[in-house]
Amino acid sequence: MAKILLLSYGCEPGKGSEAGIGWHWADHLAQQHEVFVLTHPRGRDSIQARLAREPRPRLHVTYVELPRVLDPWRLATREQAIQARYIMWQAVAYREARKIIAVEDIDLVHHVSWTTMTGPTFGWALGKPFIWGPIGSGQRAPLQMRRFLGLKGWVREAVRNTQVASVHLNPLARAAAANATLAYASNHDTYQRLQDLGAENVLLQPDAAVDGSWLLPAPPAARDRERVVISWASRLMARKSPALAVEAFAKLRETQDAELWFIGDGPLIAATRALAVRLGVERDVKFWGWVEHRRVPELLSESDIFLFTSLRDTCPMPVMEAMARGLPIVALDHHGVRYLPDAAVRKVPVCDPDALVADTAQALRDLARSPELRERYGHAAWESVRNEHLWAHRFAGVEAGYASILNRRTDDPDWDAGRGRAAD
Repeated sequence: MAKILLLSYGCEPGKGSEAGIGWHWADHLAQQHEVFVLTHPRGRDSIQARLAREPRPRLHVTYVELPRVLDPWRLATREQAIQARYIMWQAVAYREARKIIAVEDIDLVHHVSWTTMTGPTFGWALGKPFIWGPIGSGQRAPLQMRRFLGLKGWVREAVRNTQVASVHLNPLARAAAANATLAYASNHDTYQRLQDLGAENVLLQPDAAVDGSWLLPAPPAARDRERVVISWASRLMARKSPALAVEAFAKLRETQDAELWFIGDGPLIAATRALAVRLGVERDVKFWGWVEHRRVPELLSESDIFLFTSLRDTCPMPVMEAMARGLPIVALDHHGVRYLPDAAVRKVPVCDPDALVADTAQALRDLARSPELRERYGHAAWESVRNEHLWAHRFAGVEAGYASILNRRTDDPDWDAGRGRAAD
């Protein structure tokens, strides 16, 4: 059993995205090790309620708070000024980490959230073997898709693309990569960026995975119905490209009866409704709004196809969750989607906007017209999750990394405890 200092800005049970990722790591690792977690106080109530029901004696949680004047929104669900707040939080978390290390014989420092290489982490500076990730953010949005991003979204992604392209100029990113004993990249884009930054030991492993409770006992048979249901689940925001989903669906409806479900809310929900009206498909598009994460599997199981139109995503957790329910997937062929098997995902090439709409609609049409094809893709999707994309698979990969570091520390006379590797 090791003593692990876990840096996880997001950490909250029952959530998706960053908060869910952080909680899964904390919860699992505390079953095998003594874990000291530093996290934002937003998840405090949920964490305390979960630990009251399911105690984890080896899990010690410290809620790192910024002064109220710097973070008046610390318990709000919206992410106002989030980038600046995150940077300040990392600085305060570093100070709290030093206090823990002063009284606890920490073996490893592991940063799991945020899952980004462009945001700073000071875990590498704590004088302990440092594991970074899995992290992403090496991917860039295709800027020729301005039509789906909108002006504000396009500007935001253009700025971010510049940040990613110039990440080698970021001294904190370079320091984290150069001093990481082990780094995990969530996709191939990030893998290459981490190597460019000077990381010596990089492994490819997605940051997202599926909770075992989402996996059906067996893959379902496809429904033979004329009006198929296509589901889309995420926040309705520019980079998720709900406009592409509506345009492709409208083209599909020219020749095929179908229904499109949007599961989630977000700043573009009104604009997406308006687009559906403008294209004449408003009666066939249903907006569920915000849905509790635990209810999403039920809606997915009522669907026939899952559509994922994100123009930038590290590793698509909603896709993996839909795969666990045995759904065939239609998604853009880039970023984290490339990690998923072709037998389960109809991957649409990212080219020009008109072609992307037409190709997405055709992929949907092929699946909508053939229950046999849907079933074949759905079975392959379910098998892929069962064999590769449960949280147990992610934990096994990182536990192997832990073991390699801890064993080398014991066996290697030239071991440098501060860098977590043999001395140069």
